Amino acid sequence: MNLMKQRLKVAIVIVATFCMTVPQIYGQSYRLPLNLTPSLSGNFGELRATHFHGGLDFRVGGVSGAPVYSVYDGYISRVSVSPSGYGHAVYIQHPNGRTTVYGHLMAFSPAVEQWVRKNQYEKESFSVTLVPDSTLFRVKKGDLIGKAGNTGSSGGPHLHFEIRNSATEITLDPAKECGYSIPDAIAPVIERISLYGISGSKSLPVRSFIKSFTPAEKIISAIEVADTFYLAVGAIDRMNGSGARFAVHAYRFYLDNEQIFSFNTSGISFEKGRYINSILEYPQKENFNRSMVKSWVEPGSALRGNITSKNEGLFVLLDDIEHTIRVELEDNSGNKTTKSFRVKRNFRLNPALPDSAALAKGMIMPWYIPNVWERGSVKIELPVGSLYSSILFAADSVSSYAGGFPVWNLHSSSTPLHSGARISVKANVPSQFREKAFIAYVSENGRLSYRGGEWKGERLESGFSQFGRYTISCDTIQPKVVPAFKEGANIAGGKSLRFTIFDEMSGVSSYRVTIDGKWVLASYDPKTRSLVADLSTARLQRGKRYKTEISVTDNRNNVTTLTREFIW
Repeated sequence: MNLMKQRLKVAIVIVATFCMTVPQIYGQSYRLPLNLTPSLSGNFGELRATHFHGGLDFRVGGVSGAPVYSVYDGYISRVSVSPSGYGHAVYIQHPNGRTTVYGHLMAFSPAVEQWVRKNQYEKESFSVTLVPDSTLFRVKKGDLIGKAGNTGSSGGPHLHFEIRNSATEITLDPAKECGYSIPDAIAPVIERISLYGISGSKSLPVRSFIKSFTPAEKIISAIEVADTFYLAVGAIDRMNGSGARFAVHAYRFYLDNEQIFSFNTSGISFEKGRYINSILEYPQKENFNRSMVKSWVEPGSALRGNITSKNEGLFVLLDDIEHTIRVELEDNSGNKTTKSFRVKRNFRLNPALPDSAALAKGMIMPWYIPNVWERGSVKIELPVGSLYSSILFAADSVSSYAGGFPVWNLHSSSTPLHSGARISVKANVPSQFREKAFIAYVSENGRLSYRGGEWKGERLESGFSQFGRYTISCDTIQPKVVPAFKEGANIAGGKSLRFTIFDEMSGVSSYRVTIDGKWVLASYDPKTRSLVADLSTARLQRGKRYKTEISVTDNRNNVTTLTREFIW
């Protein structure tokens, strides 16, 4: 009997230990980062401009200030402050191999806020990335770490929350990893389906549009298609209690019940984020702002770990009978939507391969080797990895001129570029303007966008990330600085000095604010063009007159300096 009791005690201890460790390992015991009923404005895996959304965006009622709490025990491993990206952000390392991230905060907890301010003054910089010792800021589940806000590249007050594998930095779906219950009984919504014929997919792909339709349209007869084609599907997900447009987790396309293509948004690393342009039908994104996942797997894509495909995602018809295409979508909660339609082969819809004249006019650029093109004053270099598939590159100079420099039309903006491409232009710029010259992207409406540039001999060189029209321009105009207070104003009741700063051409590069010659902390928000100097940290005495000086420099070294006195 005593032996049985001992075994029972051991079994109880084992079970109890297992029950305590399972929540820690599998996230069963994580709390929510807010004391609010969870409601999202953005979910995991959303198709963003240059990446897949790596977390959850929690609503905070449209105003900043909601307290944010650590979801589990750990220590603060990183703190960052930036006018872009996550803005004010806290990273917490947990003992179970996970890291949680809290972005766009309005403020940090008092202890962290004080420590950050100290470092900002030591570095004389608003933007900082700090890595505290693991013993400095220990936190328990439920400890206050900050307040939700709208800092960085945020479109409104919310909390961006992530959970990552600490070893790999790969983001995980917080709803699943943390066991959060977020009501979602609504299936994804298909907004548009498009079909494209394709020829030469393994050498020099040529594509042609066949048909586009919405699920509401009645498709009575079979759609005639090329013998080789692919699909592009635009879709969103919905959730209970929210009008936001969310991401679809998984796309699956079938031909007569045989799966030809599938894609899901799980576990995509930050390094692969820009490959989002390889999974989308890029002309739809560029020309119509539609994010449509396509089945054709381009050879230069690095998302194959999230893709399963047959025939590289191409639908191949070997006969003239009707076949059934089925599109199946699934959200993160397992809700599914399907749409079926019939197709039939028509050889006349096969895209024509380039003829000898087109080949002679352009330059074949294989995706798997470096490519260099040079004509006249313009040269571009595309290293391996710049293209997702081979292209027939073409370029010419546009008859119009911008500031006396020709505009070069480099291929098509509907063809995506990954990264690493370089453009250089040989230009005769007067010596007094050389440091003011830059390479600019020219939009369809003629607006110039700054792309930078450094002189290397007689050539102005810059990186570029999209095909399209380029020229050289010069920025000789100083940045604008508009104070929100008058000369000699008594602002005793205020806590800050406020300015509006902006530069219409090359953009603001840096700024510096001093009071009586001493550097003071000033936060910059490019979204609102606001610069706010914090008087509470400047150690000023009440009732005295002070002189502030603000200096703003743009990306072509034009400087505006303004001085103004005030009483505090």
